[in-house]
Amino acid sequence: QIGSLEGVCIPDWKPIDNIPSEARLLCSGLDFGYSVDPSTIIRLYKWNHAYIFDEVLYRKGMLNRDLSYFIKQNDIREHIYADSAEPKSIQELRNYGHKVFPVSKGRDSIVYGINLINQNEIYITSHSKNLIRELQGYVWDKDKEGNNLQKPTGTHPDCIDAARYALMMQLRNPNRGNYAIQ
Repeated sequence: QIGSLEGVCIPDWKPIDNIPSEARLLCSGLDFGYSVDPSTIIRLYKWNHAYIFDEVLYRKGMLNRDLSYFIKQNDIREHIYADSAEPKSIQELRNYGHKVFPVSKGRDSIVYGINLINQNEIYITSHSKNLIRELQGYVWDKDKEGNNLQKPTGTHPDCIDAARYALMMQLRNPNRGNYAIQ
């Protein structure tokens, strides 16, 4: 039984135990962190008319060389879309030979990304514990009268940010992606 707070930003997602063999790996999203926030990588798959998010990294204290080692060790070869606020980190990962690109963020990109997720059928792999925890606690802020505002509140959504980056950029480039080999 999955529980979440009232007024969650992303309420309609379903758990899935395994990534189906016919799912197509599209890209990954990366949110940088270090001491307070973790670095996160979320893979995005297309399955029938739905998307699957799969958490592959959630770890604090990682330098860019550690991220590069993790990416190589886990055979992450697809495009990785990362927070554009970290151009130096993106360039360093590119120098290590990875296909890391800045996410295009505009005004209200957080609400835009949340809306994109909510407009699609979404599955989350059951081992994506940190992403699931974030989804259950990521709620809309309220005004004095208790009405939802178009502004999320709560703990920083590192996994949600990485998932949002991947989906935003994939939908901007819908024909990109490779078939996953399981």
